[in-house]
Amino acid sequence: MSQPFDPLAVASAVQQNFATMTEAELGDLIADDCVVHEAPSLPFGGDWVGPSGFAALMRAIMGTFLEFSVEPGSIFSDGKDMLAFQCTLHGRTAKGSFTMPLVEYWRFGDGKVKEIHAMWHDSKQVCDLL
Repeated sequence: MSQPFDPLAVASAVQQNFATMTEAELGDLIADDCVVHEAPSLPFGGDWVGPSGFAALMRAIMGTFLEFSVEPGSIFSDGKDMLAFQCTLHGRTAKGSFTMPLVEYWRFGDGKVKEIHAMWHDSKQVCDLL
């Protein structure tokens, strides 16, 4: 008997390992047609598609900052096909550092992530530090 789909387990797996997951590992969690939406004003802004796009986005984010970490916060889910989570981002560039909240809305389908909307609290602050 298969386990029921758990959006929290999927999101937790991605959040805890986002910087080191391979495309093959992401393929188990991220749908081929998944779209991750980042604010266009960010250096890694735009839409990123599928497991390979998600992996490329994580490389772009990690490559933008000298230091970058995510402090987990609250997660809310309907237990079926959506969740939202809040966390705190910490980053450092040659010009300075920042700490700010991030909220993401995740949509699921067929047991995988189908869409993510990332909402940085102040993308201008990040851009000013680059």
